[in-house]
Amino acid sequence: MNENGHRGNPPAGVGTLLRCGDVTERRIAFLREAGLDCLQIAGVYEDWLAPTAVARAASDALFDLFGNYGLSVPALFLSYTGQDWDHPEETIGLFPASTRSERMVATCRQMEWAARCGIRLVSCHAGFVPEDRDASYARFVADMKPLLRFAATCGQEFLFETGSETADGLHGLLEDIGEPNAGVNFDPANVLIYGKGDPAEFVAKFGSRIKVVHCKDANPPEAGAARGRETPLGKGSTHFSALLGRLLDSGFCGPLVIERELPPGPEQERDVAEAARFLKTIVKGL
Repeated sequence: MNENGHRGNPPAGVGTLLRCGDVTERRIAFLREAGLDCLQIAGVYEDWLAPTAVARAASDALFDLFGNYGLSVPALFLSYTGQDWDHPEETIGLFPASTRSERMVATCRQMEWAARCGIRLVSCHAGFVPEDRDASYARFVADMKPLLRFAATCGQEFLFETGSETADGLHGLLEDIGEPNAGVNFDPANVLIYGKGDPAEFVAKFGSRIKVVHCKDANPPEAGAARGRETPLGKGSTHFSALLGRLLDSGFCGPLVIERELPPGPEQERDVAEAARFLKTIVKGL
């Protein structure tokens, strides 16, 4: 706490994760009406990345719309084709060797696009990285080093989302990569969904290396289940209010990004609006 008895700087804003293909003016108006002031965008594919006048105009129109409703865009979540959450170990993120080269190219293109748009926080699913430090792990670390250096030339921090590794495993990965712009996109729900420990352990271990928080809740796997289940924010087992207090104590001042993994529609909108109220109440109380 500072000399006035308050925790450090307030979060950079309360927002949500929004895929570009889901953007409509009605949805943007709803998000602003719900009290959100920032976005982490995802799903940036060829409609916006292509080196054409049409794609550049589409990008400009996207950010004009955000600006018209007072929504800043501090963060990008990297997206790749061919990911399948029914087969995550083989298809998710940057780790699978069969798709790594093409996804590294896609990553660089998305980071360049983000830099032109003023986005400085770039997050990804690393994939299911082994913790036994085998040859595939060593190759992955070697490949990540130049990728993070490219992010640095774009003025960006490169954040690994929690969920597929334990706190010790992710910490070891960041240390082995060894680049100063390596950080964490903290998703406490994923930690529970994939049975990777206690979310509070991640806050304690990473502290100020957490630059973006996915405000999502979940319960751990029930007996015999492979995965836990997501819940509306504040209704699960992450103890989110306490986690956020510890994050602010550690110096966190990045965006709070509501993520509700439901198809766009009334139920998702209701949960996002309730989550926004929940977060603003917590932040005001802290």
